[in-house]
Amino acid sequence: MRNKFYYIVLIAMAVLSTSCKKMLDEQALDFVSPEQFFKSEAQCIAALNGCYNPLTSIFNQGLMLANEGITDLAFLGNQNNETRFELSPSNPGMGKGLWTSSYQGVMYCNSAIDGITKSPIAEDKKPALIAEAVALRALYYYVLTSTFGDVPFYKDHVANLVTMEKVNALGRMSASDTRKELITELQKYAPDLPNLKTSDVPGNRISSSMAYMLIAKMAMWEKEYQTALTALEEIRTIYGSLAQYSLEDTYFRNKNTPESIFEVQFSWSATGLKKVTSVACYFTPSRTANTSTYNGINIPELGSKANPFTSVTPSAYYMSLYDVWDPRRNIILAYSYNGQSFARPLSANGTGKPWMGPKFWCPGMDNLSDGNNQKVFRYADALLMIAECANELGQSSVALDAINQVKRRASVGASTPINLELPAYPGKAEFFEEVKAERAREVMGEYGRKWDLVRWGIWYDSIINTVANEFIDIKQNVRPYHQYYPIPDNEILRSDGKLHNNTYK
Repeated sequence: MRNKFYYIVLIAMAVLSTSCKKMLDEQALDFVSPEQFFKSEAQCIAALNGCYNPLTSIFNQGLMLANEGITDLAFLGNQNNETRFELSPSNPGMGKGLWTSSYQGVMYCNSAIDGITKSPIAEDKKPALIAEAVALRALYYYVLTSTFGDVPFYKDHVANLVTMEKVNALGRMSASDTRKELITELQKYAPDLPNLKTSDVPGNRISSSMAYMLIAKMAMWEKEYQTALTALEEIRTIYGSLAQYSLEDTYFRNKNTPESIFEVQFSWSATGLKKVTSVACYFTPSRTANTSTYNGINIPELGSKANPFTSVTPSAYYMSLYDVWDPRRNIILAYSYNGQSFARPLSANGTGKPWMGPKFWCPGMDNLSDGNNQKVFRYADALLMIAECANELGQSSVALDAINQVKRRASVGASTPINLELPAYPGKAEFFEEVKAERAREVMGEYGRKWDLVRWGIWYDSIINTVANEFIDIKQNVRPYHQYYPIPDNEILRSDGKLHNNTYK
């Protein structure tokens, strides 16, 4: 029985690994029995490749809409039940797929760690390989705890019925306890990963910066600001001054750029393997049929085959955050393009809403096929985290320097001379408000806004005071418990009632 389950897990990993492209060039080997696997470094890498694959089923349009499309910064004014907060355990929206894919990733990572640990390959080859799987497993749990709160936590390799039954019997473990265990584990393994920018790691695989970023993200949930700051300073040592990275690094179409710490890899071609999202469909201006005209502007690079959906709409609050000359304004919010104004912003005597900007657009999109990479962590994000942590720790000069690096790059990129930097530290509370606003200006669309609001304890109030005043369905439906997604009913049944959704009752 043990071999049967072990074989099933490995076959699943091998099949998924064959879909990896540029990022993961090493392909899974064709093997016939578990005893033949993990016998070489190439086979261990093939198992690791499988650990990446569930990410494309997580970081896509579902999570993008949940985390960025319905926050204080934006809303989707259509009849989608999820974006109107009509969620329940029987109608969990994107949560159902995210739960399944995340635990699939956990299972693959657990199997890879077990297999590599027992592998006969040279011992000095194992730490980096195990560390890669450990970091990926932490990413899956980071997504799970941020989305659902308390979730089952396990690190066992499911190789037999006994282990499977043990896993199925798990209830919801404290998200705090889960994060603390993952932080300790990542601190142990991060030094074994390449101490490089991710773009300098062959195949854009996980670097130590990704592990340090996860440490910091989870430590900040726990308000362990010194732990987070120590990890973030490791990233700063690697990435240096933000000024060396172009603002164009922020465009999703520009893949694996030097500023990136982690991107989920997607690709599309008419004749090749397709691994795509529909994210751009929700962030692109409406198109005139059979043309490359988008809301009155001819944009040839976007082509005539894209099929945009109802677009995410920026909130009035979000629009108010930008200085009119801040270059990020027309990267994330599209009032115009190439010197021409879109029709919608000019409507209603010039008070119409802008579209979401070219940061999210996918040139050459064919129908719904968006082959952009999805940016998850960037260095600017890390600097804003440094600013927040240093502010909490009373290190005002460190905080001011970090946030001003982000503001300075935007100032330099402006077409009209402008200085967006803070001239002096304004005080702890005032500085924190500026951090929240600057994170909106800089990293909107990078899968973290909702989680930030929940982490800060202001999610519900932020929704009620912004987008709920613009889209009546949100005001009518949103409840404080929507800060976390419900665990799907089928998972509760599978656990024989050990999982629950008490807050949704």
